[in-house]
Amino acid sequence: MNSPLLTLLCLSLILCSCSTNQKNRLATTTAGIGVGAIIGAATAPNDERPELHALYWGGILGVVSAVAANYYFHDEKDLEVMRLENEKMRAQLDFFQNGPATLLKDTKGAADKKYFRTGKARIMLYKIDQWVDEGPNKKYHRDRMIEILPLEEAE
Repeated sequence: MNSPLLTLLCLSLILCSCSTNQKNRLATTTAGIGVGAIIGAATAPNDERPELHALYWGGILGVVSAVAANYYFHDEKDLEVMRLENEKMRAQLDFFQNGPATLLKDTKGAADKKYFRTGKARIMLYKIDQWVDEGPNKKYHRDRMIEILPLEEAE
């Protein structure tokens, strides 16, 4: 391999080294086509047309480099990182919106027969720390939550 071909190969590898996966795939394929075309034109016999050899070798190396780039520059790692970041942000948002709940009191008592057949329910009082949006300019803070369960479901 002569010096201009080696220089072109090194230059194309350097240009392909710093971009996103899609750009890496396209740059690698383009570099493969370019290098193949130069190799084909440079190695063409004297009695044949060099541009046809350039197209032939460019097509072959372009396809090979495209297949290799799709194998090497896959998106699974990036998708996994984005999925983990999404889960982390979702957990932080859930913590901010719902906050931890601490059980303060758990009793049994009378309940409205309109909602509970037996008229008795388990009543749980929680301490919470929640900020709730009410419109674009207003937030309010919740600090207590009560949960009422019918006794037949709670026991």
